[in-house]
Amino acid sequence: MQLPTRALLAVVLQVALVAAQDSNYTAGLAAALNGAGLTLLAGILGSAPPALISALQQGNHTVFAPSNAALTGINPADPSLNISNILAYHVTGAPIDTGTLNETDSVVRTALTGAPTVLLPGNQTQVLVVNKASNGTVNVKNAGRTIPVSNNATYQNLQVFVIGRVLEIPGNLSSVVGATTDLSALAGAVTAALPNLIPTLEATRGLTLFAPVNSAINAAAGTIGQANETVLTNVLLNHVINGTAVYSPLITNGGNITSAGGQPLTFTTNSTGVFVTSGSSTAKVVQANVLTSNGVVHLIDNVLLNTNNNPDAAASAASSIAASEASNTGTPTGAVTPTSSGNAAIGAFEFANNVKVFSAVIAGVVLGASFL
Repeated sequence: MQLPTRALLAVVLQVALVAAQDSNYTAGLAAALNGAGLTLLAGILGSAPPALISALQQGNHTVFAPSNAALTGINPADPSLNISNILAYHVTGAPIDTGTLNETDSVVRTALTGAPTVLLPGNQTQVLVVNKASNGTVNVKNAGRTIPVSNNATYQNLQVFVIGRVLEIPGNLSSVVGATTDLSALAGAVTAALPNLIPTLEATRGLTLFAPVNSAINAAAGTIGQANETVLTNVLLNHVINGTAVYSPLITNGGNITSAGGQPLTFTTNSTGVFVTSGSSTAKVVQANVLTSNGVVHLIDNVLLNTNNNPDAAASAASSIAASEASNTGTPTGAVTPTSSGNAAIGAFEFANNVKVFSAVIAGVVLGASFL
């Protein structure tokens, strides 16, 4: 009986040691934040879960620290707020090397994970989009805003960037599309189709949508206004990549990936911008990296009028994505790579059936349906 008692004592002592280390670390971090004038964040730190404090001590991280002005009026005890998730979304999984940043978006992982807040493939953590302006200012892009870093400091293994807003955690597809001004026509369609369609799209682990802006949908009215449901379904499927989140750093010149319609989406980059081609249609990406809880939306200036569909190719691509990305679940330090789990990509046939309602609604948009 003596050995189990000693083993139990060792475990108790180890737990006590870890708790003491966490307490000391938290106290030191709070003191550093107070010294940097981030008194409200230092106070909120007391609401951080022990797991996050322990994780902060492992490796090096960047913390986007909201200023006092940004946190004014936020009560960490408010049951409508999930302070744990909010704090986790302000911490990156690895430090940001500001020396390598430029005006092109970089995408980095955060500490935020877990359904239903995050439904990315491979149980990956949610991401942040950062860049550096021509004047050298580091920015984080969040919910349609560009938020500059106003100051920076360090504490042990942490790089602290002070920002003037609390970062918004990406919402589900319908809320993100609805909040994007230039997708108002699409937002109307999504809202109308929400009861029957949106849950399927939003539950998909890994989704990339190339979303035509209002002017693009209006310009396509004369071309696809008379199209039948099958043609409209095929067109929509060729705007979607199923089972993976393809952020802008992954859209490289000459790259290609198979759409949910089984057609190649090819990418071209030059001095005038980034372009995506499907069939004989090409569109320019006018706004990249609009984040959702389960993927990403890229706004494009043209409807990709590819009416072809290859269910076998779509199913094969979905299966390949799931198989190849299941093992790629590490936390990248720079541009992210697409990741997935074995069950991330729903079958192409099922996906096609679920977007038929959406296609019909888009037809209504194009034809000027009154529900908008």
